Amino acid sequence: MRTRFAVVTAGALALAACTPVQTVRQQSYPRLEEGVEPIHKVAVAPLSLAGELADAERRLAIERGVGTPPRTAGIAPADAAALVARYLAEAIAREGVDVTTPEDLARALAESGVSLAPREVARLAGERFGAQAVLIGQVARFRERRDEIAEDAAASVWFEVSLYKAPEGEKLWSGVFDETQRPLSQNVLVGTRYPGGGSRWLSVDELARWGAEETARSMPLGATAKRGP
Repeated sequence: MRTRFAVVTAGALALAACTPVQTVRQQSYPRLEEGVEPIHKVAVAPLSLAGELADAERRLAIERGVGTPPRTAGIAPADAAALVARYLAEAIAREGVDVTTPEDLARALAESGVSLAPREVARLAGERFGAQAVLIGQVARFRERRDEIAEDAAASVWFEVSLYKAPEGEKLWSGVFDETQRPLSQNVLVGTRYPGGGSRWLSVDELARWGAEETARSMPLGATAKRGP
């Protein structure tokens, strides 16, 4: 029995090594397919809240309004979104691209008073920072791992980002990272790609960093942005 299990495990690991796994669900848009100049400078916008994080933020606002202490422990929703935005900016910079940070872009947006519509943000990013593209998105889930043995106790992260050409504001690309860590025995194709090779449980911070790195690698940046005929 042990020999059979070892053979099955080895076969699964070999399959994982040669089978491509799409960690980030991607979509390219017509403007990218038509061809754009290589993107070497990106501005990352602050990420908005969606899903369960938006719900949690609304509950916190109500609790603050009536003066009751927060019932939820852990990181605040707005802080979670800020962390994911920072991890994305850092990951994009590691790809050799100049990055305008979410903090710098947020200050410029506040000073200018423009709306948060993608075209307005892209125009400001291009004019103020010389960005060739702007990354805009939202975070819906940033759930820490619980210290218990249960299928839903693992760290879980969901965020969606879109890349817009600056200063025009045309949508080029979008990607969704939606990951809840699974044991290696349940998801060997993805599990071996986790930090640590799937040999340990990740914190939500580690999972979010990994998601940001995978997203940055998937983006049409640098020479890979120039598509079309």
